[in-house]
Amino acid sequence: MPQGRDLIQNALLMERRGDIERARTFYEDMLRENPGNRQAYQRLKEILKRTGELDSAAQLVEVWIALNPNDLQAYIELGEIVFLKKDKIRAAKIWHDFEITYGTNKSIYRMLVHTFSRLGLTEEMERLVKRGRNKLGQKDMLALDLANYYYSRQTYDRAIDEYLIYIIEHPQQEKLVTDRVLLMSDDPENHLLIEKKLVSSLENNHVIINKLLAGYYFKTSRYNEALNTHRSMGLDNNSDFNRWLLLAGNLRKESQYDLSIKAYQELLDLELEIHPKIIGEALLGLGKTYEDQLLPNIRNNLLVVFYPDNLFFKNEFLQISSRSRESLEKTFELYKRVLQELPASSFSPKAHFRLGEIQFKITRDFDGARASYLSALASRPDNNLRQNILLRIGDTFIAEGNLIAARNHFKVQHRNNNNSISPFTMKEIHLTFLTGTIDTAKTVLDSVIVNSLPNDKYFNDLMELQDIIAQHYTFGSETDKEALLQYSITERFLQQYKLVEAAEMLAFIRENYPDVSILPTVMLRECLLRLLLEDVSISLNIAKLLEKTIFAPQGITIQGEINEQFFGDIDEAMKFYNNLLESYPMSMLAEPVRMRMRQLKNTEES
Repeated sequence: MPQGRDLIQNALLMERRGDIERARTFYEDMLRENPGNRQAYQRLKEILKRTGELDSAAQLVEVWIALNPNDLQAYIELGEIVFLKKDKIRAAKIWHDFEITYGTNKSIYRMLVHTFSRLGLTEEMERLVKRGRNKLGQKDMLALDLANYYYSRQTYDRAIDEYLIYIIEHPQQEKLVTDRVLLMSDDPENHLLIEKKLVSSLENNHVIINKLLAGYYFKTSRYNEALNTHRSMGLDNNSDFNRWLLLAGNLRKESQYDLSIKAYQELLDLELEIHPKIIGEALLGLGKTYEDQLLPNIRNNLLVVFYPDNLFFKNEFLQISSRSRESLEKTFELYKRVLQELPASSFSPKAHFRLGEIQFKITRDFDGARASYLSALASRPDNNLRQNILLRIGDTFIAEGNLIAARNHFKVQHRNNNNSISPFTMKEIHLTFLTGTIDTAKTVLDSVIVNSLPNDKYFNDLMELQDIIAQHYTFGSETDKEALLQYSITERFLQQYKLVEAAEMLAFIRENYPDVSILPTVMLRECLLRLLLEDVSISLNIAKLLEKTIFAPQGITIQGEINEQFFGDIDEAMKFYNNLLESYPMSMLAEPVRMRMRQLKNTEES
């Protein structure tokens, strides 16, 4: 006959096999031998509840309580079993007597609340918590438990009440409560309720409620009201200043440039003694806001991108409108102000670098940009910024067409970098491709890929370039190779911002090499470049031709984008987007196109 632990194991095995009666017999025998065997008691109780023998289950628990009067959970379980027997009056008495006896212990209220919530006894739960709060003098007792209970049942008015009680006493849990309230705001039907609850709580002058209300306004795109709510919290100390910087930065990220500028400016205009670190962050943030205003508008937000995020085909240059010149001038002034007011601070290299970025990407003053980058380098930047500066110095040489100087610069940096695939290695590979030395590019590519892993940062970029070389050079005809060499010249032009020359070279390849393997790639590159140059009719014609190539999804989508963004014909654009979804549902463009269609429909409805 099995003994002790073996007996328990055998009984559990019987349960798993579905032989409940034998398992029950084992547990009863164990309890007769040792009435204090908790594991046998728990398993037998669960079997009796599962088989609906609630009278027997209640008797079992009563015997257990007699033997173990300090087992508080058993009292609650007894009440639950009696309640399940439909004897609600007796169950209520059991719980009431339990509360009277042990009501000075906060944990018993939590145990009862969880039981009541499981049984759907909402009113009893509310009365219990109210009694507990009064008795223990803790007005926030079980507020989070109640709030989560109401939240799960979408009783949002009561959920908000309890969350507010909780957050006032536990401000360190601000993120938890904010996340829950903002999730409720996903449904517009809850907006009025949330605002009413939060505004009515402001009279108690709790800053945490103001922050919650400001977050709600921000989430629902009521940015002016968010800013005003933050104003009501004051701007008096470092905590306020950091909160204000976060708000201004978030407004910038939401493209609320005017409000972001206003917020930064208000901080800088304060007649208070502000730490230089705060001033530096405000000046840099303000400069970045003006800088972001320079970025191209929605036309730069195209669905179709040529080899997205691939380092080898990335174009860093930006075009700005004449209306953006004022922002450009203000940006220059702000970064120069940082350098004048905080010359020896950690902001100095950042300001020099931002100036260099504007000179490189926008004004294309490559000498001036290089001077700014070198000044940033001399200002002791951190390691990440230092690497970006060194990379950009090499880019200025490429942009000037001085590929020899660029190669020498990247070689020196590569020797100083211990990483197997450093960004400097990538730049060296890029240069071999731009100069048309395809054999060398292939050799270096192969050697780097052999020593890399799929999770390496640049792995996909390397594989895509290797695929291009393999298709159109290694396994291509002599004409294919010649066309690829011509194409590498196009990429060199693009790195020098010679957009017209690049477009003409692509057109030359398209017209003179009609049968080469790289032709679809050339067509896609030219199609997108013509859009950038606003040669819309040429781009549209090429997009139509792309429908007969492997880039048919791109061709269809581009036609939709041209109708949407250049012609303003949303109905016609929708036809092309629907065509894409119907003809190429598995395309990588399908989901972005669905999102664009949803945005357009929402815009029309509003």
